[in-house]
Order: sequence, then C-alpha cells, then structure tokens
Amino acid sequence: MMVVTHGRVASGTLRPKDWVDHLRSATVERLRVGRGAAMRRAEAQSRTRVGACDRLFTMLTTVRVLAEQGPIKVELARWHDRLVVVKRLQGSHPVLGERLRREAEVIAKLQHDNIVPLLGAEDGALVYAYCPGVSLAEALERGPLPLRRSLKIARDVLGALDYAHGEGIIHLDVKPGNILIKGERAMLTDFGFAKDLALTAITGQHMALGTPNYMAPEQFKGVRTDPRSDLYATAAVLYHMLSGAPPYGRQVLRFLAGDDRVPLDGLPDSAGGLQDIVMQGLSRDPGDRFESASAMRDALSRVPSRA
Repeated sequence: MMVVTHGRVASGTLRPKDWVDHLRSATVERLRVGRGAAMRRAEAQSRTRVGACDRLFTMLTTVRVLAEQGPIKVELARWHDRLVVVKRLQGSHPVLGERLRREAEVIAKLQHDNIVPLLGAEDGALVYAYCPGVSLAEALERGPLPLRRSLKIARDVLGALDYAHGEGIIHLDVKPGNILIKGERAMLTDFGFAKDLALTAITGQHMALGTPNYMAPEQFKGVRTDPRSDLYATAAVLYHMLSGAPPYGRQVLRFLAGDDRVPLDGLPDSAGGLQDIVMQGLSRDPGDRFESASAMRDALSRVPSRA
C-alpha cells in the first residue's frame, strides 16, 4: 500500500483513510513546534516521499482510455502487476484540481464492500482499484433488468450510502454510470461531487451539481446538505432499472423547476409491488421520502423477488 501526503506518495502500511489523519496531525505538529525537531523529521520524510512518488507513477502503464470528459481522463492501467483505474486531470485547472483533491480526501475515509476503494493519489491523479465487470449504465443499454437483479443492486447501493451517510458524506451523483456491477455485487464509485459535512464547502452556494435525470429537486436548487437527496437518486435509478428509462424523461427539467404537471408513468406490472416504495423515494419534499438509506433498504428487503 502507498500512503499519500501533500501530493506525494510514501511507502508504508497506512490505509487510505489514515492518510488524511496523518496529513492533519503532521501539519498541527509543525505549526506547534516551528522549525525544531519535528520540522527536521518532516523534511526527512518528505525526501523519502519524493522517491516513493516517482516509483508509484513511473510504474503506472496505461492499458487503454476508458473515458475522457474535457480535461478529465479515466484510464485502465497496470501497476505492480495489477490492473487499476487512474483518474487524471490534464493541464492546469485550479477548480477541477481542487475537486480531485477533495474527492481523494472524501473517499480516503470510506472503506466498504460496496464502495470502490482508493489506492493512492497525488496532485492531479487518483488511483482506484479496478473492478472487472460493467457499469449499470452499460447493462441498461439492453433494456430493463429483472426484478430480483434490480432489488439486489438497489440494496447494495443503499448499503454503501447508509455507511457513507454515517461518516458524514453525501454522494450527490448516484446514477447508473457511477454504479459498477462486479459479479453479484454492485459498487458505488465517483465521489467527485460528494459533500463532506465536516469540511468547508468548495462548491458555491446555490450551485447545482449532478445529473438531472437522477437529481433531487432540492439539489437542483443548490441544496447539498441533505442525505435524502441520495435516496431520491437511488429511487430514480431503481425506476430506470425496472422501466427501462429514467423518471420524467426529457421533461425532467420542468419537474425539477417545480412543475408538478409533468406526468410520470407507472412501473410495469411485474414490478407493481415496488410502486409505493419508488414513488416515496421520488417525493419532491425530502420529508416525504424515507428517513434514511437503511429505512429504504429495509423496505426493499421486504419485497418478494421473482426471477
């Protein structure tokens, strides 16, 4: 395992979340003792990190480009005889660079079976574990999923969200493209828009970030502090899995802007037992949704699944 501090990587046995605590404690110590013994130790450690950083990124060999959106490139790469996914920032983009640093700080706190883990980071690049399989978005290109499969994916996502919310982190971009299917397990990825309630906001007030087809109405208005926004998104993903299309289709912006006259088709008869749960999750008012991810997951667990 490689430990990342100040944009550099050092050899060690710390887990990703320990990197954040290490970074903060080292900073506090330097401020407290000035340029004394602690500063000399930090300088020696920094020299070690530089060499380790060079070793990390010179051993990354790109296999193929997975996606490219503007200055952000996502690559499949080989590192230490294993495949990894590298998210890179190309060129100088201060705002996006700050977002990548925040994403690293957020994901480093999370260790859960249904969340893709971070392996390492430096300025402008994040290294994630590779999860062989397909994204939910790719799976949905072939049409709706069976009820049993849809329920399992939704429960896995809600399990990840329940854990993240307990750590004070709201994902804010739950969508099929950010859900990976690895065998029988669904894994949540891409915390690039996530809100850590314990950290100072880097997104401007009333700025809407997310994907409209899966975005909660309050999030569309710039509210980023309510975990129930993730429950709306999960309900929208579940609706898509069962019906073959996201809720409200091309009229979604009208709905998000406050027009309740936008029609929403019901679920197919095969998923009729989920109608009330999905509609509650898609409530405009967060207070009308489930109170937590665990409550919504429990409700789904009580639904009989049929192949």
